[in-house]
Amino acid sequence: MKLIKPLALLLLSAFLIMPADAKGNNNANKKAQQKKEQQEKERAERKRKSEALKEFMEPRDANHDGSLSKDEFMSGETDKAEGEKRFKQCNKNGDRTLTKSEIEDLLGL
Repeated sequence: MKLIKPLALLLLSAFLIMPADAKGNNNANKKAQQKKEQQEKERAERKRKSEALKEFMEPRDANHDGSLSKDEFMSGETDKAEGEKRFKQCNKNGDRTLTKSEIEDLLGL
């Protein structure tokens, strides 16, 4: 008889603790899923930016050096005066070429 009470208490406490542990695992799974979804969103955004940059650069970057000289940039502009103005605004370091980061700023990426 003395053994039955402690055994019953042990089973009851195990029964009460188990659902709490399952909730903890469920929360951990939710957090892991949210983290995975966030990583996928970030990956998709990087891919979108990369593709937009590539689409802009490919027809202009004649020497394939990853930057655009003024002549390369102007080759894609229909309004030359507006193109000159945009080039000057985007060429922040004044080196007469547009780097990838300057082009990303130009494109709003």
